[in-house]
Amino acid sequence: MINDIRIHLAIIMYMGGCLSLMIYNAIVIFHKRSIRRAMLYNTDKWIKTIHQQLTDNIGTFTKKHEKHLVKSLSYVENLIAFSNALNYLKLEYGNNFYNEYMDMLVQRKIFLILAVAYKKKKNEERAYFAYFVAQHPLVAKNTGGICTHTIDTMVSYIESSDIYCRVNVLKALCTIGDIHGIINILQFFSDKFYFIHHKLLAEDLFSFAGDKEVLALYLWGKYKVWNNNIILGVITFITMFSDGFTNAFLPVLQNPLANAEIRIAIIRYYSKYSFSPAQSILVEYLNQTDNYDIAAEAASALRSHPGNVTTIALTSALQSDNWYVRYNAAASLAELGEFSNSIINASPDSNSDAIQIIQYMVEHIGVEKHMNVSELII
Repeated sequence: MINDIRIHLAIIMYMGGCLSLMIYNAIVIFHKRSIRRAMLYNTDKWIKTIHQQLTDNIGTFTKKHEKHLVKSLSYVENLIAFSNALNYLKLEYGNNFYNEYMDMLVQRKIFLILAVAYKKKKNEERAYFAYFVAQHPLVAKNTGGICTHTIDTMVSYIESSDIYCRVNVLKALCTIGDIHGIINILQFFSDKFYFIHHKLLAEDLFSFAGDKEVLALYLWGKYKVWNNNIILGVITFITMFSDGFTNAFLPVLQNPLANAEIRIAIIRYYSKYSFSPAQSILVEYLNQTDNYDIAAEAASALRSHPGNVTTIALTSALQSDNWYVRYNAAASLAELGEFSNSIINASPDSNSDAIQIIQYMVEHIGVEKHMNVSELII
């Protein structure tokens, strides 16, 4: 009897739990739909307000509209709807319509007032304002007067914010094209040892609106000043677009005391941009046994430096104790079309690895025309 009661209680509790979850999910769904409807409604209101301002008051900016902007846009939910409205109007009426309105806002110091207002708000709200600027860089389209104050105010966010806000501020400065602001933020990151993943940093820097080569020169000039994490991001950024740093990177590559991750990043640079003076250094790294990560990267980079020296070095690397070195060496030889010597000269212990890897490479690189691997295996 007692067991029956316990069973019934367990069933009732289970059903109650299921009912609670259903009610909770229904509330969440309803709440999300309400937020979505409210956002669409607010966006539509902003579209009509902006359109009316530009069509009914040509060349002027009403005090009523100015006060409405300052009061409403100090709340994130309104700023989001406002941003959506700007995107719609830009798409619907073209850049001239959008640019005219944004220029009016800048001249009336709307964004400077908002930048100051958001400085006093929570971290996530400051982060969104920085994101808004990144989406609409015309907020600070020049570096003089009003726009300079807007940028300076936004840069001040980083001192009391988390990494999310700081990255958004950095992204905003990149889309604006403010070199000195970018340098100041990265100096702050370096001094405080704030971590930002080098790939994320490189992507943000790549969105730079100005001359990327000029920015790269400024950033690389800080090689001996900034911490390794920031420099790693700078090298990754430069690797994405520029072949103009082959000479600048070489001394660092040659320095055995330089940070290993920095040297690996530079090896990857030479993997993309061939540079004959780097070949001998890459061969030297390929033959070392104290850091197989560097050796494996060197094996991969040598495919961009064809020649007899490279073929001999990669063939020898097929006998490496490290599987990744052997794999990358075989992959490079396959891409260079150097199959016969690599397999014949490889030691018996590494023959199986070499043959299997090169078979795979032949199938995926599509170089069967250079050599019949199956005949070599026989």
